[in-house]
Amino acid sequence: SSGINAEYGGQSDDGRVVFTLGEIKGKEGPAVVLFEVNSINEEKVREFLSPKSELKLKLQNDIFYVFHLNPPAWTNSLKTTVIHPATEKIINKFTQKPCYLVEESPEIYNTVTRPYILDHLTDMQWVDNLLSGKSEADRVILRKHDPTQGYVLTADLKWDMSSTENLYCLAIVEDKELYSIRDLNQSHLPMLRELRDSCLDAIKEKFKVPKSLLRVYFHYQPAYYRLHIHFAHMRYAVGAPVIGKSVSLLDVMQNIGLDNDYYKKATLCYYIKDGHALSETLDKHGLIVRD
Repeated sequence: SSGINAEYGGQSDDGRVVFTLGEIKGKEGPAVVLFEVNSINEEKVREFLSPKSELKLKLQNDIFYVFHLNPPAWTNSLKTTVIHPATEKIINKFTQKPCYLVEESPEIYNTVTRPYILDHLTDMQWVDNLLSGKSEADRVILRKHDPTQGYVLTADLKWDMSSTENLYCLAIVEDKELYSIRDLNQSHLPMLRELRDSCLDAIKEKFKVPKSLLRVYFHYQPAYYRLHIHFAHMRYAVGAPVIGKSVSLLDVMQNIGLDNDYYKKATLCYYIKDGHALSETLDKHGLIVRD
């Protein structure tokens, strides 16, 4: 027995990840358990087509045949992630709720969003552990230590580091004063260029994936307030950019190159999930339109 009692909570848009919420026997606090379908590689395909698999014909129409396939048990393994104790923020992240569009003007950012950010910088221990090398050291691809120019490129926990078509990495900067793209200006361009080029080179050297097959972008609003950049394979659906959430690194660099204060002046649009702490803060100021 796993010692975990959990109930179904929903699934990702592409159906690859199932979310459950429950508790671990003998431990306090809620637990989030994620079940993710592993990628299908060449070795698994050979097993699917071998005599070890059982095929049952379900439908046949002219040249089209639909089967139910029972492959060998080992090919059905699921990547399982347990988060315990799960904070309300984490639980909300995976719970299926409606999202609302926010048009964040500089005034709204300065009077509502930024104060919210400054009040939510305490749950960043896992980021500090990663940057210092205390945790996930085996997943680190590249590390440059410097309090203002440094960063760590690491394989995201969504990626099993085997199938390159599911490649998903994060570059997290060390500068604690950089929370999001709102804090970037022309003084950060050298750091961004060096980070981009070094990370792309490291990914190509280690995983043989060229930069032409990678999406490189920020999220706004980000999931956490330490500046980080996403590197995702073009064929990885979970890493696909989303309107109202993703902002290309190249676009950010071009924008601040044209105007040093671009992200201090710009109105940024993004989607926020109902129940998110920021959503509640915006709602109190009448900034979320529900009708």
